[in-house]
Amino acid sequence: MTAAPSGYATGWFVVATSAELAPGEVRSLTYFGRRLVAYRGAAPARDGDRDAGGGGAVRVLDAYCPHLGADLGVGGTVVDDTIRCPFHAWRFAGDGSCVEIPYNRGARLPVRACVKAWPVRERNGFVFVWHDRLGRPPSYEIPVIAEHGSPAWTDWTTNKITIRTQPREIVENVADKGHFPAVHGTHIDEFDNEFVDHMAVQRSAGIAYPRGGGSDRFKLTATYYGPAYQVTEMESFLPNRLVNAHTPIDEHTLDLRFGVMLEKVGGDAKMARYAAAYVDNLQRGFAEDVQVWEHKVWRDRPALCDGDGPIGALRRWYRQFYPEAPAAAGAEEQAR
Repeated sequence: MTAAPSGYATGWFVVATSAELAPGEVRSLTYFGRRLVAYRGAAPARDGDRDAGGGGAVRVLDAYCPHLGADLGVGGTVVDDTIRCPFHAWRFAGDGSCVEIPYNRGARLPVRACVKAWPVRERNGFVFVWHDRLGRPPSYEIPVIAEHGSPAWTDWTTNKITIRTQPREIVENVADKGHFPAVHGTHIDEFDNEFVDHMAVQRSAGIAYPRGGGSDRFKLTATYYGPAYQVTEMESFLPNRLVNAHTPIDEHTLDLRFGVMLEKVGGDAKMARYAAAYVDNLQRGFAEDVQVWEHKVWRDRPALCDGDGPIGALRRWYRQFYPEAPAAAGAEEQAR
C-alpha cells in the first residue's frame, strides 16, 4: 500500500463472537498492534450490554501484567469477575485494577499495579471494544438487530478470514458501484448512498449470480455503524441479515468476520444447509475482493469517472474516524 491511513480508527470493533467466550473462558487477542485478553467473568453486564443467555459480562484488558510482563491471555484463569496472572497469581478486576497479590496480604498494593481496561459492548451475538487513540469515550452506540434471538430466524452462521490489507479498502465497497459486476458478476439495477453522522448507507437492487449456479434477485440496505461494523438487511430468495465486521491486527493486516442469519422457511436441518450455502457464497465473494485488495496500491487521488459511485464522499465521511493527534501520541501508540 502507498499513502495508507496511519494509526487506527475511532469506533466500535468486533473482537469475538459471544459464542467464543463461555462463562469463565479466557481468550487471547492481538488487535490494534497490541496484545489483549478477553474473559467472561461472573458479574452481570449493564442493561443492554449483554445478549440473552447465561454467563456474566465480557471484560477486555491489555494483556501484559504490570508486574513482570506475563501475558494474561496465556494461562490466565478467571476467578469470580477477575483474571489471575499465570506467573505470580496477581488478580485484576474488569476495570484493570489489581485486587489481590496473594503473597502481599495486608500490605499496600503498588500504585502502578493496573492494566488498561477497554470499553466493551456485547450486542447481537458479537463482542465489541471501543478504540480511540485520544482516549475519548464512545460517541455512538451499536444498535440492536431486532431479528437476533427471534425464533422465526436462525442464529448466526459465521466465519473469519485474515487479510493483508488496510481497513479503508473494505469500507470503500460501500460506494464502489463499478466493482460489483466486474469482480462479482452482479447485475446492478439501483444503487445509491447516504452518509449521515457515523453511518454510511448503501441501498442497492439487482441480480446476483452465485458462483455455485443460479440467480438471486435482491434488494438491500447495508449500513456501516462507524468505521468497522456493517449490517445488511436483504430481501432475496431467503430474507436475511448479514454482518460484515473488520478489526485491524496491525496497520497492514486485519480480521474480517462475517455472518448470516436467515428467516426460517423450514426445519433446523434445512435452514442449517441454507445458512452454510450462504456463508460459502459470501466467502467466495470476499475471496474475489481479497485477490484485488492484497495486490493493489492505494490511490489518494484516483482517476474517477461518473459511473464509479460517490467514492469521494465516502472518503470524506470516513476521515472523521481518524482524529488528529500529536506526533508524540502517535509514536507512543505504535510503541505499545
